[in-house]
Amino acid sequence: MSNTNGFTLIELLVVLAIISVMSSIVFADFSNSEGKLALKRAAYQVAQDIRETEEMVLSSAAEVTCDGNKKICGYGLEFNATQSPTSYFMFLDCDNNCANSNYQRDGNDKDIRRANLEKGIQIHQLSPSPLNIVFRAPDPTVWINKADWGVEAIITLQSPQNETRAVKVNSVGRVELQ
Repeated sequence: MSNTNGFTLIELLVVLAIISVMSSIVFADFSNSEGKLALKRAAYQVAQDIRETEEMVLSSAAEVTCDGNKKICGYGLEFNATQSPTSYFMFLDCDNNCANSNYQRDGNDKDIRRANLEKGIQIHQLSPSPLNIVFRAPDPTVWINKADWGVEAIITLQSPQNETRAVKVNSVGRVELQ
C-alpha cells in the first residue's frame, strides 16, 4: 500500500507551463496597453495646451512680453511634423502693428515654451501642414494658418504600434479628441 501525498514531476511541469503562458500573455498585452495609454495622454496634452493657449488670451495674464516696442497680437501654437515630429511650440505673437500680423510663428514672435510629446509618440499628420493656431483677444478670434473663419485643423498623433489619435480644432476654438 503506497501513500501518495504529493505532486508528481509531470503535474508540476504542467502547472509551471500554464503559469508561464498566462504570464507572457499578460506582459505582451501590458506593453501594447502602455503604448495606447501614452498615445491617449499625448492627445490629451495637445488638447489641454490648445485650451491653455486660448485661456491665456482671455486672461491676458502673460508672464512674457514682446521685445522692444512690439505689441502682443495673440497667443499661438505651431506644429510642424517635418521639422519637429515629437514637439510643438507655444508662442506669443508679436508685431509692431497687430492689424498687419501674419498670425504665425516667425522671427518677431517670442516662444513661451516647447512642449514635448510622450516617448515614442509622434505627430503623424497635420491638416493643414505646417500648422499655426493663433488666438487673438478679445473674443478670442481663432486664426488657423492665417484664416479666421471656416477652417478646421487636425493634429494626428501616432504611437509606435501605428495606432493614431486625432485632435481637431475649428475656427471658433472648439477642441475635440477623436
